Amino acid sequence: MARIGLLEDNIRIAKLCATMLQYAGHDVIVYEHPHECLQALLSHAVSHEKWSVPTKIIPSATLPVDVLILDLHLPDMDGLEVIRYLSSHRRTRSLPLIFCTAATPSEIAQALSMVPDACFIEKPFTFQQLTSTVKNVLALPTK
Repeated sequence: MARIGLLEDNIRIAKLCATMLQYAGHDVIVYEHPHECLQALLSHAVSHEKWSVPTKIIPSATLPVDVLILDLHLPDMDGLEVIRYLSSHRRTRSLPLIFCTAATPSEIAQALSMVPDACFIEKPFTFQQLTSTVKNVLALPTK
């Protein structure tokens, strides 16, 4: 069906989400660290430091994922910073996002103000909530 990126640092939650999404027919790529995710999404980028965010983008035909599910509470870089990087690059600006988090209402509001078209799933979630949210996001018209 779709290629789903999952940026989640909690290994148990990542495995649970990946299993649910694979059961629903999706291919899942799990990213445990924000830098790993950004480097994958901004592939073919030039970077001088192991954990630096790529600064020069060499265009590629497609992104490795059709939608990205991300937690807002992450190590080394919070989800809001990830959103800033994604929004600042033409290549990832229109990538559909789903926030899957236990963040505070103000953090969620801030994230949604940055990406108004994003969807949100609150932890803990059910199989039905996760799969229907992914289905709804994939049905949205592309920007």
